Amino acid sequence: MKSCDEEGNGFGPCAGEVLPAAERCDTAEDEDCDGAANAGCAYARCADVPRGLPSGVYTLDLDGAGGDPEFPVVCDLETDGGGWALVYNSVGSAEGETLSFWDIPYAQRLGTKGEPALERNFYRGSLYLVGREYRDEIADIKGTVAEVMRATAEGIDTTTMKLLRPLHVSGDADVFFSHFLSGWSSGDHDGDTAPDNNCAIAALNVTQHYAQCWEYNLGADGDAPFDDGGWGPHLGTHVADQAGLANDNTRYTRVRRISRWTRW
Repeated sequence: MKSCDEEGNGFGPCAGEVLPAAERCDTAEDEDCDGAANAGCAYARCADVPRGLPSGVYTLDLDGAGGDPEFPVVCDLETDGGGWALVYNSVGSAEGETLSFWDIPYAQRLGTKGEPALERNFYRGSLYLVGREYRDEIADIKGTVAEVMRATAEGIDTTTMKLLRPLHVSGDADVFFSHFLSGWSSGDHDGDTAPDNNCAIAALNVTQHYAQCWEYNLGADGDAPFDDGGWGPHLGTHVADQAGLANDNTRYTRVRRISRWTRW
């Protein structure tokens, strides 16, 4: 800032000038003045993103100087103190793209599919390796968002995909039992507890954690026609009612989004 001199003939020296500097990753400021705060920064977890930055896509580097590559993830920096990373996200699609997205084979259970964004279908199974707190969040067909389940775990058995020492914290106990405490099934792997069938195959090859198959599904409907035009996420209407979410007057209602978050 420059101020007019006492005679009114000109300006005095510039005061408080801030020049571009090396970007720091421990602040929410744009030190290098490129218009993007913390560009190029990587964090061990979403909880390490500096306060003051908005929720969005950030780069995580879980092992620091180790050899594992960095990767982008959606961080929720607001809910319950923030620090949440998006594990999976199923978004309803009138174009019929979502159902086929969730046909994820067993060999890719710890892999990544899709681009991280709340507006897109996304899966990053490797976050189960580090996650310790979890919450399932559902947006109904009108856009209302509710947390339907919260739980903790101490890791995951990568062979069975069963979470280690899972504990129900809050929310719908049936969602916890069916889609967290339970086994994991894909079209080529039957790890659920349904005695007579593979829940993933019954749900048109939708891969997810299942027990007795149904409280919510990332890709298939629970009523015929089960593909429902390929829309994607469906929730048992009884769960929607308990959570204060809207329904479409069927037994298994379409929802706009089902998301699982974790932090550690």
